[in-house]
Amino acid sequence: MIYLTAILFLSGFIYMTYVESFRTGLVRLKSRMPELLNGDLPKVTVIIPARNEEKYISDTLNSVMNQNYPVNLFDVIAVDDRSTDTTGNIMESRAKIYSNLSVIRIKEVSKRISPKKNAILTAVRSTDSEIIITTDGDCVHDPNWIRSLVAPVMGSKNENVGIVAGLSVFEKEYTGVLEEVWQNMQNIDYISHSLIAAGSIGNGKAFTANGSNFLARRALYQSEDNNFKSELASGDDFFMIQAAKESNYRLRFVFNRESIVRTIPVDDLRGLVEQRARWASKATYSSDFVLYFGINTFIFYTGLLTAFILTVSGYYPVVLFAVLFLMKLVPETIFLAYGFGKFGLNLKLRYYIPLQIFHIPFNIFVVLKSKFAGFEWKGTKYRQ
Repeated sequence: MIYLTAILFLSGFIYMTYVESFRTGLVRLKSRMPELLNGDLPKVTVIIPARNEEKYISDTLNSVMNQNYPVNLFDVIAVDDRSTDTTGNIMESRAKIYSNLSVIRIKEVSKRISPKKNAILTAVRSTDSEIIITTDGDCVHDPNWIRSLVAPVMGSKNENVGIVAGLSVFEKEYTGVLEEVWQNMQNIDYISHSLIAAGSIGNGKAFTANGSNFLARRALYQSEDNNFKSELASGDDFFMIQAAKESNYRLRFVFNRESIVRTIPVDDLRGLVEQRARWASKATYSSDFVLYFGINTFIFYTGLLTAFILTVSGYYPVVLFAVLFLMKLVPETIFLAYGFGKFGLNLKLRYYIPLQIFHIPFNIFVVLKSKFAGFEWKGTKYRQ
């Protein structure tokens, strides 16, 4: 018990230090981006890879095509990645309406590259824009979304900004009380990942980003060092942001409501498990900063779960377990409360509190699943 307690207090202290660093990084984010005149705006290409998104792709395309951005300065490439529904047909019907929208239809993909990365790289090769923005086929965007992502690049011309990331949130109509509860819990957890990314960038470190709300310079896709890690099924945004930092590009996280992208969550718990296992699969390829955080968090969470089982069985002091659990709860609550408030979001305590009960065992499970059983994504099984 002494060794378990010592390990828990040490890993708990390290965990608290990480979480507090994420919060201080959020504090450093600038609250305003410079206003850009049309003459200052660069040519950009928005890439939308999609597979079987017939329910959402129309809304996505409409929100992207109707941006408050000069039509002659942005084009959109919608990539139909082997869809078996009407996604590609919908894309092509919209391309007849919008002159700056083009469609690429992919029929097959080499096993040596992940399908989504192949879709993005195929689109990048078909454009000459130096600024590439990616989003997903189930997202809705504010009319000033492109401007909000471009502003840090143009407003900091002497700072060599290579990556700009933004916040994504879930938005869905619920069909029942149970779905409302677990989907809101999922949304809080999902947003927490973006807030960690934002806090890390605020501190000048590369952690991760969300590919549904992501700007990168073209050079990062064309690097001979394979920044994209094309062979891995996940992590297009994850590896790019770390490569940008290693290449001495500066990173920015956009802090304004216009930059927030609204997307659709997975429909069921099985899909949630597969999604999080996919995210966890890229951890071993990460930078030292991210890897150490992941390892320490796994040790801390596993120790807490073990201590909880021992406490319930009467073999571990209740007070000691409570203190250790507070080392997780208190810094996380302070961090999330600040982060949600900074982005004008509502941290709903009625969902946050039960999330704390499931958060530890769920995260342990998805890490182990990713490591030993792999994950399924878009109908394909992966082992990494």
